[in-house]
Amino acid sequence: MMTLYTLLLRNERDVVHARQQTRDIAALLGFENREQIRLATAASEMARNAFRYARSGKVSFNLSAEAPQALEIFISDSGPGIDNLDVIMEGRYKSQTGLGIGILGTKRLMDSFEIQSSPAGTLVKMRKQLPEAKFFTNSRAQEVVQKIKSRQPESPYEEIERQNQELLKTLDELRRRQEELATLNRELEDTNRGVVALYAELDDRADYLKRASEMKTSFFSNISHEFKTPLNSIISLSRMLLERIDGDLTPEQTKQVNFIAEASRSLSEMINDLLDIAKVEAGKVKVRIKTFVLEELFSALKGMLKPLLADNSSVDLVFEDTTSPTILRTDEGKVSQILRNFISNAIKFTPQGEIRVAAYQTGGNVIFSVTDTGIGIDPDNHERIFEEFIQVENPLQEKYRGTGLGLPLCRNLAALLGGRVWVESELGRGSSFFAEIPMVYKGEGPSAVDLQARDFNRQPILLIEDNAEAFAMLEPHFRESGFQLVHMDTLERASRWLSQHDPAAIISNLYLHGSPVGDFFKKYRKSVKADRKAPPLIAASDYDDASMASLNGADLFFKKPYVPQLLLRDVRRLADKEQPKQILVLDDNEISRYILRQLLDKPWITLIEARNGQEGLDAAAMRLPDAMILDLMMPGMDGIQVLEKLRARPEAKTLPVVIYTSKGLSEGERQRIEALNAGILSKNDISTTLDSEKILNTLAAKGFARPEIR
Repeated sequence: MMTLYTLLLRNERDVVHARQQTRDIAALLGFENREQIRLATAASEMARNAFRYARSGKVSFNLSAEAPQALEIFISDSGPGIDNLDVIMEGRYKSQTGLGIGILGTKRLMDSFEIQSSPAGTLVKMRKQLPEAKFFTNSRAQEVVQKIKSRQPESPYEEIERQNQELLKTLDELRRRQEELATLNRELEDTNRGVVALYAELDDRADYLKRASEMKTSFFSNISHEFKTPLNSIISLSRMLLERIDGDLTPEQTKQVNFIAEASRSLSEMINDLLDIAKVEAGKVKVRIKTFVLEELFSALKGMLKPLLADNSSVDLVFEDTTSPTILRTDEGKVSQILRNFISNAIKFTPQGEIRVAAYQTGGNVIFSVTDTGIGIDPDNHERIFEEFIQVENPLQEKYRGTGLGLPLCRNLAALLGGRVWVESELGRGSSFFAEIPMVYKGEGPSAVDLQARDFNRQPILLIEDNAEAFAMLEPHFRESGFQLVHMDTLERASRWLSQHDPAAIISNLYLHGSPVGDFFKKYRKSVKADRKAPPLIAASDYDDASMASLNGADLFFKKPYVPQLLLRDVRRLADKEQPKQILVLDDNEISRYILRQLLDKPWITLIEARNGQEGLDAAAMRLPDAMILDLMMPGMDGIQVLEKLRARPEAKTLPVVIYTSKGLSEGERQRIEALNAGILSKNDISTTLDSEKILNTLAAKGFARPEIR
């Protein structure tokens, strides 16, 4: 640091001199006029304080040596010090004499400001950085010192005149600034009026789009119900004809009925996809969160989609094993829907080769991939295929006509879950479709996911088998029976699964990957708690190992190959049975009642039918059934009104009821039905699958005491 000039404060003339010297030094160091005035004002204010309260002092002007260089001004006195300095520096001091106001004002004018005060005196340190590109070596600094010493101080009158000129310039600049500010305010007002008008137009457009979206959703919902009711009937009746329930068909009749069924299913799929897309776009799709394990999702998909390859032995569907248990907490149904769409598309457009389904974790997301060796997609069409009703022309398109809505729906569903989808493909080199989904749905927060028992729609049967073909062959038969077959191919996975679930039965190969599994079952039976009943165990083997199966605790031995009907019969035989139940069906549509009669034609069910609301209420009043299946759209009283009257009766408050409808329900209708403690079942689903167990399990979820295994 180099001292440029030192000035003693002995009288008021020296205070004026301090101001003059500050301005001159600032000019020599390259500060512009405005900064010169600020520095002179700050120095004179602190010098005036020193002389006023201490009657003497010293002002020292210094130039820092290190870059960036700065002018440092030190003002010291030997006065009594400043009381309440902390209060003054915080701006909380209310001055009676002006003390403290000048200090804060000076602080604002400088780059840095420091004040130290005690009963022995006060020291003020102020600093202002030199303008850019200004640097003074020792020799240049000495030139500044010489110029300062050679200058004669001006008289106080000249200083007053200069201050007045500076004040006039400052006032003139303030006036110009005010005029500029007024002009800017007028421009901003005009701009604001334009922005307000634009926002009003955008609000009108948003309201219009919202109304259009609501009208589209309402249209799809209403029209889908009108279409679905006859379509469901056509699909169900076609299925019954093809299954020869009422007699055989000629080959030509079979061909014709197949055409009818296929056309009906295609139209039904289009209606469903349109409705799903409209709901997602309108924000009316409810995300149903649950915790599930990735390998169980793959197991269910494997059993569901393997049969699609039954007529095409030249294509292999491979699900890659996950290296470790991956647990997700999101909407399993929507994730499954995305993957089913990807895989079914791959099956359609892969004449031969392989379809590989994989998943891996990256950060807090899971990336699912479905890769095929099919015909591929031109890069120009990668984005187009995610647009509604877009289908890329190719030789296989004539054989597999789609709606062009599946992939747009996948993109919307992935976005709903906080993820995304994309494709990588080249013509003739296959395709890879990807879906990146957060492991924890963002509405659930970032908390850790605990492994919880999976909710099964049907009673789980654990199959421990290293032969994947066996599972693919057995699963469709068990699906129709009301059981859910869960496949594990190692003892480690089976053990982990059994620690979280209680299966209705276990079917196991006696030799897994060439090694016996007897010790595993002995340990498992010992680990079952006393208050739990160990599930029946059916052991299977390629050899005549009945005695070994018995020694290992098996309840039954089954010699391979598996015969699904016989295996299913044995599983049922090992389970408990209950007495028949009475179910009241209330539906104005004769075809719908006929389909339910066929599906629920079981020895343990007595079916009672009613054609309208009043007839159903009268039947329930005569004898309360064990459960009720209720249509929603009927003449007179609709299903919700019937349900409200039914719930008003004390004896029917807990009666298991399922609303059985083709109508797409609004969120308000769903809430009313849930408030009345009723389940919801889609006629569209039942007409497609003819799955009686889905009906019974939906009733069971509402308290219907059906036999556990039939």
